Amino acid sequence: MKQGLLMFAILLASVVVGSLIGDFSKGVSSIRWLGEVFDVGIPAFTLNLKIFQITLGFQIHVCASEILMIIVGLTCYPKLKGALGL
Repeated sequence: MKQGLLMFAILLASVVVGSLIGDFSKGVSSIRWLGEVFDVGIPAFTLNLKIFQITLGFQIHVCASEILMIIVGLTCYPKLKGALGL
């Protein structure tokens, strides 16, 4: 359970730090690509069945710096797990 919490904390911190890096890099021309946002998912669609109506969709907005920070977080996880003795 502690390992799962550690993994969740690392991923959450990676996404937050990556988002901040992406926001700050939008103003710098040489690293503007870090702030570029990619939309991944299925756009919302509506299914009308006369009795009820269902709207389904799934969309994630991810920037390049978030992906890089997640990769960094996942590579640091085993070392951090060993250092904490989990």
